[in-house]
Amino acid sequence: MRVHRRSELLVSLIVAGGCSASPGRGGSGAGQGAAESGASGMTSASGGFGASGASSGGAEAAVSNTGATGETSGVSVGAESSGAGSGSAPAEDAGSGSTMGTSDAGSSQTGNDGSVGTAGPFTCNLILGLFTTSQWFNGTNPGGASQPFLKDGVDATRWEGKMQKYAYVEKWADPTDAVWDIPMANACATNANAPDRILFVGFSPGIAADQNFQQYGAEGKSQAGWETLLNDVRATIRIKYPSPKEIDILTMGRAPGNVLCSNNSDTDTIIPTYEDAAYQAVSDASNGFIKVGPKYYVPDCANSYIFANDSDYTTSAADSIAMQVAAYYVAHP
Repeated sequence: MRVHRRSELLVSLIVAGGCSASPGRGGSGAGQGAAESGASGMTSASGGFGASGASSGGAEAAVSNTGATGETSGVSVGAESSGAGSGSAPAEDAGSGSTMGTSDAGSSQTGNDGSVGTAGPFTCNLILGLFTTSQWFNGTNPGGASQPFLKDGVDATRWEGKMQKYAYVEKWADPTDAVWDIPMANACATNANAPDRILFVGFSPGIAADQNFQQYGAEGKSQAGWETLLNDVRATIRIKYPSPKEIDILTMGRAPGNVLCSNNSDTDTIIPTYEDAAYQAVSDASNGFIKVGPKYYVPDCANSYIFANDSDYTTSAADSIAMQVAAYYVAHP
């Protein structure tokens, strides 16, 4: 009987111990479940953007503001590398996105040719471009905007530019070319000589009327040629300015719908598909360091070009483009 009672006592103690331990196990199991859920969220984020919301309640909202394509006030936004940095292909960017969580909202900062995601807001933005760029950027005449980009909602103390007529992509690709000595317009209040974002507006001479067409016009006739040119510009920018955390690449402005106007035979007013493809390919290969900037359009064919069969803008067209580009960069400071 004593042996039997001791056995019963032991059984009771074991059962009691098991019951008292079960809440702890339950809590531990719940914790493990939460951990697995978090791990699952990160895994799915690395595999693709659609599931990234599982790892963070705010991730999906952040994504919707920085998605791959969109339009803001007439601006057609190219596929942004910040989107890729959060989990769409390429795989290495997706990995960074899964560890960053909601980094695409604007906090990720690797920078300097190795960044993933956006590194803004930026203290100094340098724009490298053409005469038509200066028309909408700071209202350079003839045909300059009456309400230029610098007065269209951006913080003008954080924007500066080097712009000149016939400043072709081939010239910017050459570190010895005189375009690099163009005087600075509207120098940034901070870090004017060390901009942390650079915008490059690319143009290769497309018609015989363009100055030095025979010298510069050959390479910009194919996607492969444009990729080479853009990568050469990137390398030269890194020589001249080691500081940027991001480079945005933009094309020239486009005729409405990117269709040649019937009253303007200048094919420089439209962007060929191979050029757009080259911009995207260079961005995709940059691990988030290079982003395709906004596509922008003149408002109409009748009143947008100051000269016949030419790509220079009228004031009304420059005003429209200034507003389009400013809307994008107010949203991407």
